Amino acid sequence: MKLLDLLAPERVIVPLRADTLEAAAEQLVDSLVASGAAEDHAKLRELVQAEVPTQVVTLGEAFLLHARTDAVSRLVAALGVAPEPVRRGDDSSKAARIVIVIVAPPKETSAYLQALSAFARVLGRTEVVEAISTARGPQDVLAATPLADVELPGYLTVRDVMVPRTLSVRSDATLGEAAKLMVAHGVSALPVVSDTNELLGIVTHREVLRYLLPVYVKRISSGAFKPPPRGAATEGTDPHDLPVREIMDRTVLSVSEDQTLANVATLMVNKNLERFPVVREGALVGFLTREDVVRRIFGR
Repeated sequence: MKLLDLLAPERVIVPLRADTLEAAAEQLVDSLVASGAAEDHAKLRELVQAEVPTQVVTLGEAFLLHARTDAVSRLVAALGVAPEPVRRGDDSSKAARIVIVIVAPPKETSAYLQALSAFARVLGRTEVVEAISTARGPQDVLAATPLADVELPGYLTVRDVMVPRTLSVRSDATLGEAAKLMVAHGVSALPVVSDTNELLGIVTHREVLRYLLPVYVKRISSGAFKPPPRGAATEGTDPHDLPVREIMDRTVLSVSEDQTLANVATLMVNKNLERFPVVREGALVGFLTREDVVRRIFGR
């Protein structure tokens, strides 16, 4: 499927006569219904109106409004180009001339995310925005490169979205070393690996606070070390010197590169997980977080 397949001349409005994002969204929903793409007009309009305050991404000169609903039977999009900037709410500083609505049934999560990512990428290109902004009619918009060239894969995998990362610590590294590494690189978790890069566990801010915060509080009041929790190390040892193998979380859930993003996203939501180490035959090859997913979809 190509990105252009999500649009059709009857779902491209040029010019889009609207002053606010809400009014623009209503017109684009009407075009979806008129083209036969939406089966439940009232439900779709109500959903889009409810989502305008939250499910909107600002991409330079464009607003991208997105939602999943069973009011449509397939992934579709509508696009409008306004002569004057359309305002988002009462804040006149948030305005754009291009407005896009993307809707998909709940079962098409992967294609939905891929479409969001594709639109975000092409709208990050100045020449594409200029071509769409100066369009005189629907055909001019549809002819804008690369709308006709971008092809959507059947589904996204972890490999498509993950950020390859080599940042990790060996099991004999100390908690103090791990904490400094997290601060230096601005990360909240570090995979713990063996000499052969096999994933053994993970150290997060939770472990850092659990073991080092009592030390900090104790030093502030008396200047003495507070013993680490029983079983972690010999009493009286500075927790900064604890090997991470003694305090790491060994129950970390990992994913493979070939798992679908829809499957992993479901795990993130249902189990309220923030991150996954990505492994290949047991060896660490990357890391996937909620932030990575959002950045990849909406980043330029």
